[in-house]
Amino acid sequence: MKKIFLPLLILTMSLINAQVINFPDPAFKAILLQADTDNYIACNVKIDANNDGEIDQSEALAVYCFSITQGSIVDLTGIEYFTNLTSLGCVQNNLHTVNLTNLTNLEILGLGDNQLTSINLNGLNNLRFINIAGNQLTEVDFSTLPALKIVIASINQLTDLDFSNNPLFEQLRCNENPNLSWINIRNNRSQIYTPTPYNGCWGNCPNLTTICVDDNEVAATQNFLLGCGITQTISIVTDCPLSVGEFDKDLFVVYPNPSKGVFQLTFTTSFSEKTVYSVYDVMGRKIIEKEVSNESNSFDINLENYPKGMYLLNVTTGETKVVKKLVVK
Repeated sequence: MKKIFLPLLILTMSLINAQVINFPDPAFKAILLQADTDNYIACNVKIDANNDGEIDQSEALAVYCFSITQGSIVDLTGIEYFTNLTSLGCVQNNLHTVNLTNLTNLEILGLGDNQLTSINLNGLNNLRFINIAGNQLTEVDFSTLPALKIVIASINQLTDLDFSNNPLFEQLRCNENPNLSWINIRNNRSQIYTPTPYNGCWGNCPNLTTICVDDNEVAATQNFLLGCGITQTISIVTDCPLSVGEFDKDLFVVYPNPSKGVFQLTFTTSFSEKTVYSVYDVMGRKIIEKEVSNESNSFDINLENYPKGMYLLNVTTGETKVVKKLVVK
């Protein structure tokens, strides 16, 4: 009997330990263990319910919101087990990269004033509010967020903002983005330009040259910019023939990007069908087109004689079409 009992005990303990979540960042784990009914770290929920100094998966599932401000968190690994979260605030920490794809119930996200250079929001179908202001982000893919309505993205290094795939999107704050050249808010929904806690003038974006809007929003956009005191020349267009979405990224690489005007296009796979690359400005005007020869897999794209800003590289091979951003700095 003892011979049977001991293996069963070991197996049981192993299963229990397997449920304990590993948090590589001790600062993140420490603040989660502080969550209690008398504070708002987890919205008045005590996460470590059994007081064992660990957080297991069942305890994580009992949490619906986080509010962690002015900490020293550098890594949110472990957050993927909190799949019932609807609100996550981790403001004024030291995060550099974040992957939240497991948090499919998330509706509200606040990651302002970190050091973010990368964020993955793919598949967050319920996310409607994002605050990512005060980071170092150069690009964010919002295309997989059907419920998105409000974005605060001020004080970043963003080169473009594309909300054409967000049918509910209506409010944006994006001031203090010195590299921002292109905004697409053409989504068949009227934007809210009147002042709200989330709307703000799109000022201090000196490279902003083009805003694509719905047909009925041209005048409202012009008035909004004038009301903000923005006097630089910005084209407000309704024809946005190209998207900056990227796919089939393994087909080729472009380096350096951003560059001062010269890019090297290198194909990573061989191709047997006719292959053509074209470059468009943000107004949708084709400025370069060239058929690719099978004799080489590397080609130079020279935009030195064109203005600084964002361009779109369109590569077509057979039935495959790939669009990638080029940034001339």
